[in-house]
Amino acid sequence: MKGESSNQGNGNGKGKGKAPLNDEELGDMSSERKNRQEPTQKISLVPAHVKTKNIDAYLPKLVSIGPYHHGEPQLQSMEIHKRRAQDKLVNASKLTINDYKAQMMEVVKTLRESYADLDDVKWSDDKFIGLMILDGCFLIEFFSNRLGFYENYQANDPIFSERGYGTVKQDLLMVENQLPYLAVQKLLEISGKNPNVISNWIRPGVEELGFHMLETYMGGLLKLGVESTQFRAPGLCASELYLYNVKFKRGKNYTDINFNSENGNLTLPILIIDEHTISTYLNMNALALTQASSTAKTFAIYARLLGTLVESTKDIILLQSHGIIVDELGDQEGAVKVIRDIAGGTFSSDVATDGKGTSYNSLQEKLDKFCKKKETRCYKTVWLWLEDLVKTTFKNPWTTISFLAAIVLLALTATQTHYAILSYKKEEQPGTTK
Repeated sequence: MKGESSNQGNGNGKGKGKAPLNDEELGDMSSERKNRQEPTQKISLVPAHVKTKNIDAYLPKLVSIGPYHHGEPQLQSMEIHKRRAQDKLVNASKLTINDYKAQMMEVVKTLRESYADLDDVKWSDDKFIGLMILDGCFLIEFFSNRLGFYENYQANDPIFSERGYGTVKQDLLMVENQLPYLAVQKLLEISGKNPNVISNWIRPGVEELGFHMLETYMGGLLKLGVESTQFRAPGLCASELYLYNVKFKRGKNYTDINFNSENGNLTLPILIIDEHTISTYLNMNALALTQASSTAKTFAIYARLLGTLVESTKDIILLQSHGIIVDELGDQEGAVKVIRDIAGGTFSSDVATDGKGTSYNSLQEKLDKFCKKKETRCYKTVWLWLEDLVKTTFKNPWTTISFLAAIVLLALTATQTHYAILSYKKEEQPGTTK
């Protein structure tokens, strides 16, 4: 390092035995310095006038990443899991935390400049680098375990597991909750792990890393679309499935959840909505977050499926007619909200499977395949035609009378034509006298 400083000091042409750098060499150094020490992008706070429109959309619920939300009371419970990740990564590398700090200090200036609204008084270099290491280790362990790159955690781990991914993922895609990829790459380099694994964090197929995770996700979304097992488009609601001749059948319990592709029966357990439903089901959701049992997975799949099926009061009415939903509150709009709250409180269970190998994705794939069959598409066409007929023709008594009169007239005309043809054929028969 001392030699490098001496060489840089000779760059003005005053050093002995050292020729001045030409314009091309100066340009190269300037470009490299700009890329490594002066990031053109910044991680910024969302402007207040934008945030006030929907403040919850910009606030992390479980984990803070970076300095902006670090230390907030509602996020403190995650700090113990960050420490677990840091201890595991550091110990596995056979280095000490001070070794990490010493090497991370080499890029501290660049990392600090990555945040547009950093409080310099609050964040000294030592405290800031400590945070970069803590959050960076968490991200490395969190994604690497899920994608199977490094040593796995237990299947029922509340954070470092498939279930944990569903609970934390949304927080990692918030603009104020980002870590520069430079910090993560540096940590991977120090620990002796492959820095290229970052490109697989968001989704397979991402070739270019952005400045941080949200930018990479946005770039992948624009270039690759949303076709992925982790980012599956939502399925059809109950009233839409009904148009495709999907029949709803009430099952005895939650283990009966199934779709029969042969007869189109979607079997679901009964849901009784009363004043205790939200509290009870949200607490069962919370239990499912900390359990890896088949029971917890079955419930999570059911809650996820229920949230897809119910979008409006039309779906409530349909499921009520089949005995699947019993609304003791007598409020269909309220029933929709109850179900949306239940579905929103569970973890992302698209690929979680129950004891019979059923998952939310497998159910949706069966339903999608059934709805694409020619006969079911024709069934939907007829339903839509009848529905449109009712809306446009039977809106008032006069149009109804006119329509029925037209049907009667058409029937009489057809009957008259039929008898006229029969009479003509009879006259044309041989031996018929006129």
